[in-house]
Amino acid sequence: MQRNKANQNKFFIGYRKHSIVCPTPTGPIVLLSIILPPDTADIDVLLPLVEKLNQIGDLNVDYLVADLGYFGAEAQAASLNEHDVAVVTDFKKNTVIPETCSPGGKPECQARHELIWDGFDKETNTSWFNGDESKCMACPLQAACDKQFSFSFEENPFFYGPVPQGSELQYHMLRYRKQVELAFAHESNQLDSVMRHKKVPVKTTKRVQSFFIMRDTFRLIKRIIKHVRDTVLPKNHVEKIKELQRQQVEHISLPLAV
Repeated sequence: MQRNKANQNKFFIGYRKHSIVCPTPTGPIVLLSIILPPDTADIDVLLPLVEKLNQIGDLNVDYLVADLGYFGAEAQAASLNEHDVAVVTDFKKNTVIPETCSPGGKPECQARHELIWDGFDKETNTSWFNGDESKCMACPLQAACDKQFSFSFEENPFFYGPVPQGSELQYHMLRYRKQVELAFAHESNQLDSVMRHKKVPVKTTKRVQSFFIMRDTFRLIKRIIKHVRDTVLPKNHVEKIKELQRQQVEHISLPLAV
């Protein structure tokens, strides 16, 4: 809606920005974004984001960490089966945890000992786990236990996926996700606020999409320039350019003899 006359060129636009970012030494960088109306559920945007990600040439993405808004068994299973991208999330408090898992979502053996993840077989979509040797030695079920366990991804994508709950890999991914949230908050704070709503100087979803594409592109260009200055150009390249400029000025201003 349009504001008063003093701000008549500013509009409130109902939208939500869904972005995929990648880590860099200087912080997260946006790879792509989709702008949609605010009533669009996050889970409905997951597969379109993955499909758009696969359209980027020479880019191979195996894992995509997301917040709980993108938590959905069907979408996460389709992302891995159809696009070969594993979506990694935490699980919600009201999620039904399988009987074979601990309250923290880690698979357990019959003796209720947490298992150690051994890898994921992409051909069969199976997660493999081994028993913990430190606990197997004193376990009364040791003789009847083969100490190796398999769980199907199709049975429960949340707990038997390529990145199991509570694993070291998931811990680092979710930790990076928190860094991304801080970057998103910083980006949001750069916009003007009116009545606790962020505003942009354009209207219609298509123009808002273009607006944020340009913002992300300019931010990427600034990162590239900084990277080139830090890694390619000599540390004192600015001083050398100024010195060459000074020498050229002196050379041009020399008195000419006839």
